Amino acid sequence: MFQNIEKRDILTVVILIAVVSVFGYYYANPSARNVIWLKTYPIRAELSVRQISCSDDSPTWLSNIIKYRSQHHNSLANQIAYVDKMGKVYHCENGYVGQYPILSNPISEKTRFRYASVTKLWTADAILDLIKDKKLSLDTKLSNIITDINNPRDARINHITIRQLLLHRAGFDRYSVFGNDMFGIGKNICPDNLTGLNDIMLGFDPDSKTSYSNLGYCLLGEVISRLNEEQSYKDIIVQQYSFIDTSLRFVSSSAMKDEVSYNYVETGLTGVGDIYTAFNYDGLASAAGLSGNAIDLAQQVRAMVAKPTPNILSMDEKVTCDISQIAECYGYAMTAYQQKPKSPVVYYRDGSLPGLSSLAAIDEEGGVVALLSNGTPDNGVVGNNKVKMMIYDQLTKD
Repeated sequence: MFQNIEKRDILTVVILIAVVSVFGYYYANPSARNVIWLKTYPIRAELSVRQISCSDDSPTWLSNIIKYRSQHHNSLANQIAYVDKMGKVYHCENGYVGQYPILSNPISEKTRFRYASVTKLWTADAILDLIKDKKLSLDTKLSNIITDINNPRDARINHITIRQLLLHRAGFDRYSVFGNDMFGIGKNICPDNLTGLNDIMLGFDPDSKTSYSNLGYCLLGEVISRLNEEQSYKDIIVQQYSFIDTSLRFVSSSAMKDEVSYNYVETGLTGVGDIYTAFNYDGLASAAGLSGNAIDLAQQVRAMVAKPTPNILSMDEKVTCDISQIAECYGYAMTAYQQKPKSPVVYYRDGSLPGLSSLAAIDEEGGVVALLSNGTPDNGVVGNNKVKMMIYDQLTKD
């Protein structure tokens, strides 16, 4: 019965089996499918940079920065806003709201992005307002307000101050064995298990070094709550900063209708596969819980800068650091950078989550840049610092 089979028929069957096998492999293997998707990035990036729009008279460097982000930092969708020292607003945006270029709507200045750790600016500013209102001081002990701290295993916790929490010098070490970073590392402590502070050991003596801490800012959020008649942190911030008149909203475990999609896919066997459900955003409200657009971010930050000192630009005289290193000198809310002695200072607050980056930059004359992106660079800190330097060069031009 096989005598009449031609070579062409055999070739057809082999091709069909190969096609079915390849299709079946990628259908059953999401990680392999995601790898193929990532390899299409240069094509998607080229489509993204062709979709740039700017407000009238916007400086060309705004579009240059978001073009660079698209071409080099895995960010297919970006917003950048610049409020100059006179208060005039400029903005540019590029890319598409959805995952697929051309098939989804282009990004507008109103599209929502998650702010990640840039959220900490509101927490720091609210704490500094309480200090100016004489409701606490920089040297107030956390244990005086968080009364859940009683007879801790590590006695040093009794002496943690508001100043140390703002400066990331309270002793919480995200790189230690126990972590205490709130992103699935270490014990669940804040905000729902504050008695857990009695059971942990600090990673280092408070004030002996700087170590970035999300837990510290969650605790500051709880301080804000307890000094405002136990209202929730979210309710306080929404009212105090008039969110009703802005795009700003707290995020949850699902995407909002006007929110951009994020350029993140899981390619390994383990790790974060869904940035919406991987984190407890209610617990992270005071550290990484806000969203909105770049224009509202820039305008809110500018209003914070206009407040009397101590404000979000204030540095602590007791802390020594090398201001010529772009991410070393932490103040009460931002890091300060000065390229060389007598050159201008620019202040930064950045943030990231899988598939998104955020940045606010402020110059000495009150100009503010806000940059929101739906991706993160492969080279991490190095890549983000490159963008900071690009902004620094523009904000400090004579």
